[in-house]
Amino acid sequence: MASRNILAIDFGTTNTYFCKCPADQISPVGIDFGSGRDGLPTAILYREGREPLVGEPALHEYGEASPEERRGYQLRTQFKPDIVDSDEAARAATDFLRTVVQQAQRQHITLDPTKHDVICGVPSEADVRFRSRLEQIAATAGYGEIRLLDEPKGALLHHLWHKDFSPEEARRGILVIDFGGGTCDFAFLQSLQVTHSWGDMELGGRLFDDLFFQWFLAQNPPALAAMEQAGDTYYVHSYLCREVKEFFSLTMARDRFERINKSVGRYGSLRAMDWPGFLERAQRYVPSPAFVRHMEDMGLRRTQDPGRKTEDPSVGRLEAASRSPQAAVDLIDWFRTTLSHGLTEKAIDTRAISRVILAGGSSQWPFVADVVAEALGVERSRLMRSDRPYAVIAQGLSILPALQGRFDQTRAQLRNDLPQFCRTRVRPLVEKVTDSYVAGVAADVTSELFDQVIRPTLEDFRLRGGSVKSLRDGISAQVRANEPRLREIIEGRMHTLRLGLPGQLNELLRDWFGSYGLSVGDRPIEEAQRTPAGQEWVQPSTPDLYGGIMEAVGWFVVAMAATVGASLSGGGGIALLAFAGPAGLIVGAVIGAIVAFLAIRHGTARARELADSWNAPPWVVKNVLRPSRIASMRNEFQQRLQDTLRRETVALQDQLESRIREITEKQIEGLSEITQL
Repeated sequence: MASRNILAIDFGTTNTYFCKCPADQISPVGIDFGSGRDGLPTAILYREGREPLVGEPALHEYGEASPEERRGYQLRTQFKPDIVDSDEAARAATDFLRTVVQQAQRQHITLDPTKHDVICGVPSEADVRFRSRLEQIAATAGYGEIRLLDEPKGALLHHLWHKDFSPEEARRGILVIDFGGGTCDFAFLQSLQVTHSWGDMELGGRLFDDLFFQWFLAQNPPALAAMEQAGDTYYVHSYLCREVKEFFSLTMARDRFERINKSVGRYGSLRAMDWPGFLERAQRYVPSPAFVRHMEDMGLRRTQDPGRKTEDPSVGRLEAASRSPQAAVDLIDWFRTTLSHGLTEKAIDTRAISRVILAGGSSQWPFVADVVAEALGVERSRLMRSDRPYAVIAQGLSILPALQGRFDQTRAQLRNDLPQFCRTRVRPLVEKVTDSYVAGVAADVTSELFDQVIRPTLEDFRLRGGSVKSLRDGISAQVRANEPRLREIIEGRMHTLRLGLPGQLNELLRDWFGSYGLSVGDRPIEEAQRTPAGQEWVQPSTPDLYGGIMEAVGWFVVAMAATVGASLSGGGGIALLAFAGPAGLIVGAVIGAIVAFLAIRHGTARARELADSWNAPPWVVKNVLRPSRIASMRNEFQQRLQDTLRRETVALQDQLESRIREITEKQIEGLSEITQL
C-alpha cells in the first residue's frame, strides 16, 4: 500500500500554516488561502445565525461591521496558548481548524485531512496535557489521528533543506529559538534530536500587543470609551495593535533611530514611537485591564474560591503585576533570564552551538538578537532567521516523512554493501598502512642496530681479529644496551600510525558515504565516537614487534650454537642461514671459515673445541668479512627483519579491520535524516 501524502500544520497563536508534501518526494508546497501568502491568521468570527469565518475574512468582516452587526458577532484570536485550561479556547481552536478545511474546499483548494497523514507541530516545552488536548481538538475537527512533532525540528529541517548551514553544523549543535505570539520555546538539537528544551508558555508576542495597546491609550485617552461603546476593544487590542507592533518591530530591525507613526483604525494613531520609548515600557510592563478581562472571559483567572487549584499560565508574574503595579514585569529581562537559566540548568556548553535559528514572528525584535549574542558570547553572524520565519516550521515538518523513507532505504543499502566495502576498500588500506609501518620499523632498526652497533663491531673485529666468543658477547651486550632505543623506535612508529590512520580512514569513509548521497562531515571516525555506543577508538595496540626483532637478530648465542652444529655436519656456515636468521650471515660466515681453517691444522674434533675461543688472526677474519660481504649482510638483515615483522603484524591488520568495521556500523546506525540534506 502506497504511503499517503503529508499535511503539516504549524498551529500558531497569531498565524497558522498548512503545508503539503508528497510522501516520497522532498517538494513541500505551502497553502495560500487567498491572501497571496502562505497561511492565515489564527482567528475565528462567530456570527449569530450564520457559519463562522476564519483568517483574513474573519478579521476583515469584524473590522468593517457596524456596531449593530457586531452585537451578533464574537471574535476569537490568540486562543492556542490557552487550550489546556480554557474550554472556550479549546472550542475556538476546534472550530477554527474545522472551518479552515470547509472554506478551503469551497474555494476548490485541495485540502482534505482524511486523505493525508497529518503532522502538527508543538513547542518542545509543551507538556503532556497540551499535547493530549491538541490531539483531541484535531480529532474532533476532522483531522483524524495526528502525529505530533517538535516544532524546532521543522525549523532545523527547513534551513538544512535550503543549505543555510551544513549537516556537520547540525550534528554539532543548533539552538532553535521559537518566539511567537503565545510561546517562547528554546530547543538545543544535535542531529535531528532535541537534546534539551525549555521555555515559558506564558511569555509571548501577545504581551507586546498589550504593550502597544496601552501605549496607544496613553496618547489617545478618549479612545477607550469610544471603542468600548462600539464593542471594538478586543479587536483593537488583539488585531490592530498587533499590526502596529509588527510594523514597529520591523522598522526597528532596520534602524533603531527611526521614529514611527501608525494609525489604529478609526480611533487615532500612535505617534513618535521610538526605541527608547519602547524599552521604557517593555521594562515596566503591567497587564492592561482589557487584557486581564479577556483572560478572565476565557476562564483563565484564579477565582476567589481558595479550595480551587489551577495551573493557569496567566497565574504567576503577570497576575502579580496586574494586582500591583509595583510588581511590574521587565519583558526583555524575562526573555534573557529564561534563556540563561535554561543554558545553565541544562549544562549546555555554548561552544557546542554552531548556529542559532530564530523562528516565530516575535524573533524579529532587535532585542532578541542582542540578548542571544550576549548570553551565548557569539558573533551575530552565527544567528539566522529565515526570510519567511512564519512558514519555516510547517514546511520543515512536511518533508520529514519523505526524508525518513529515503534515509531508511539508503541505510539498508549501506548495511548490505558494508562487507564488500570492508573487503575491497578497508582491507587494502589497512594492509598498505601496516606495510608502510613495518617497512619504517625495519629501516629504523637496521639503521639503529646494524649501522650503529653491529657494523662498527664487525669492522673492529675485522681489523683486530680475536675470538668468536668475544665478538658474540660484545654484540650481545650492545644489543641489550640498545633495548630502550629499539622499543622507542617501535612506539614512535606506532604513534605515527595512530595519527595517520584516522585521517586516511576519514577520507575513505567520507568518499564511501558520499557515493550514497550522504554527508558525514570531515571526520566521520570522530563522529562515530560521539554516538552513545561508539566509545572505542581506532587506536591499534602495539604488537610485540620487539620480540620479532630479537628473533631476527638471532641473539647470537642461538646463532653460535646453530653455526657450530652446521659446521660439524659439514655444511660450514652456509647451513646456518636456515636456522639462525640474518644474524647467522654474520657469525655463521666467520665461524665457518674459522672451523675450516682449524680443521686443516688440528683436525675436526680439535677445531670444534677451539672455534669459539680461538683468537683468529686479522687476515683470517678479513678473508671472510670483506666490505662487500658486510654490505650484503645489511640488505639481507633488513629484508628478513621486515619479513619477520610483517608476520607479527597480521594480527594487527585483523584488529584494525575489525575495529574499522565496528565503527562504520556505528556510524551507519548513528546517521540521521539530515545527512541527506
